This record gives sequence, structure tokens and C-alpha cells, in this order.
Amino acid sequence: MMKQSVDRIVKETIEKHNLIENGDTIVLGLSGGPDSMCLFDVLVKLSKDMDLKIQPVHVNHKMRPGAAERDQEFVESVCRKHGLECRTYIVDCLSMAQSQGMTGEEAGRKARYDAFYETAKSLTGNVKIAVAQNANDQAETVLFRLLRGTGTDGLAGVAYERDEVRAGGSFKVIRPLLDVFRSDIEDYCQKQKLDPVRDHTNDEAIYSRNKLRLELLPLLEREYNENIFDGLVRLSKIAAADKEYIWQQVEAEYQRVLISETKDQIIFDRQNLAELHDAIRHRIALKAFGQIGLTSDVSAERLAAADKIIGVKQGPKVVEFPRHYFIKVAKGKVIFAKMV
Repeated sequence: MMKQSVDRIVKETIEKHNLIENGDTIVLGLSGGPDSMCLFDVLVKLSKDMDLKIQPVHVNHKMRPGAAERDQEFVESVCRKHGLECRTYIVDCLSMAQSQGMTGEEAGRKARYDAFYETAKSLTGNVKIAVAQNANDQAETVLFRLLRGTGTDGLAGVAYERDEVRAGGSFKVIRPLLDVFRSDIEDYCQKQKLDPVRDHTNDEAIYSRNKLRLELLPLLEREYNENIFDGLVRLSKIAAADKEYIWQQVEAEYQRVLISETKDQIIFDRQNLAELHDAIRHRIALKAFGQIGLTSDVSAERLAAADKIIGVKQGPKVVEFPRHYFIKVAKGKVIFAKMV
């Protein structure tokens, strides 16, 4: 069977997941590497048929003196050749990491999404943010999460589309390359003579993610499963389908057991909540905490502790969660709130 072209795969991904519509404005993260150059080239071609407006964005992280400036000059030059203006942001990510208590990787990601969001805010029309994560990235994400003890939702990996929510609003983040493997991207860049730049730090096992990509995955591929990437991507798709169905059930049950809801406090009927399957009840708890501001660090141990007080009629009882959030059971109600 003839192998599909990258152009065709991306187009089918866009159509299947409704990622882009005619007339959209696309804020495109353009580092100058193979992935982003491939996506840039494909979207520029699609823009003619779909009347797309492409707005490239480049972030100079100032983490590789000389090379960072080379990458910036390359990207800006490519954009000029296509009659596009590249919006460049220069951010000292090492200083950001030190001042905000995060890793260099985390600072780089924050700088990029801040730049994407600021650019998107300044544009008109139906604006979406496109990033160039590919099928290999998906496989790495699933394995990385598995090693860290993820739940079943985490096995779904990254989504084709998600909302980037900020205080000033939100934008769709789309991943049109998610069905394309890195080897096909490299072939595409070579055939199209895109001549992407190379970030040498990607070839150094200095971060956990790099070690997984450079050391663990090749070992698994060589010694255990030559189709490890296909297997991990297949797992992500199965988990994503299951996740979508389960969350549909969660939404329905959430409304059924809900008593009242404000931006600071959510109250459920204790008996109805207690009768639900653990898988549904735990996700209702995650959704409720997310609604009032706790979007991470809700551990399985804390949820299990909450199960114990939700499941009995005696009360009142409280289980504390990170950052002063809590669940309280009293008078037949389960209250999700934050201590003030």
C-alpha cells in the first residue's frame, strides 16, 4: 500500500477533528526546526484553498547564544520570502526560570505560550494557535506519563485541540501534525528543501524528556518492541476515545447530583454522589475543583480519603487538598470550596 504524503495526512487530521475552518487566522509557533517548518509549509499551501491568514510567531529564548540569533534570523527570512511578517519575542528564559522558581524547560514553554496568546489577542477573526507536536511527541508523552504513574486519562496523551484559557479570554490550540511521525517530517523537509535549523540541545540527554527520547525509547525499540512508537500512539487513541466517553457520563451525572454552584463553592447531594462509581465520582471531584480554581495536584490518595467521608452519613467531616482547598461533608451535602 502506498504511503500517504504528509500533506494528505495533515489535511485528513484537520478535517477529521475539525481543527481549521475556511477563513481562520492561524497563529503558528515557528522555531525553525523540522517540525515547525514542515507545519508552516503545509499550512501556507493550504492557506490558498482555505483562505487562511498565517501569523508566524518566533520566540528567542536567549538560552543558546549565537545559535538563538541564527534561528531568529532564519525564521524571519523564511517568512519574508512568503510575504509574511514574523512576530518575534525575545525572552531571557534562564532569568525567568530563576525568578519564578521553574526549570528552563518550563520557562521556555511559558514564554512560548505567552507569546502565542499575546499575538492571538491582537488579531481579529476566528483565531487559533497551531503548534507542531507530532506522533513521536505523542508516544514520548504517553510513556513519560506512564513512568510517572498517570491515571487512565493521562494515557490519552495530548489532544488534537484544547483551550488555552487566560484571564483575558481563551483560544483554541491545535496540533495538525499529531498523526505524522518524525521520520516523515524529516523526509518532507528534505524533499521540499526547507533546510530547517537544528537545536543541538535536543540531542543532549540533559532533561528527563530528552533522556526518554534518546535513551529509553531506542532501548525499548531495539530490545522489546520494534513498533513501540506505533503501539504507544495506538494506546493514546484508545485511551482518548475511552476518556471522551467517560467524561460525557461525568457531565450528565455532575448535573444530576449538583445542588448549587458558584465561582467559589460547589455543593452536591451526598447520597447521590456516594452511589456513583468511583471513576465517575473522582472525575466529578476533579471537575468541581477545576471550576473553583484547583486545576492540578489533586492526588489519588486525597480522593480516596474523600470517598471515605462521602460514603458515610455521620458528619461533619473535612478532607484538605492543596492550596487550602477542601471537601466538607455535612447535613447530607458535599461541599467543595477554598478556605478564606
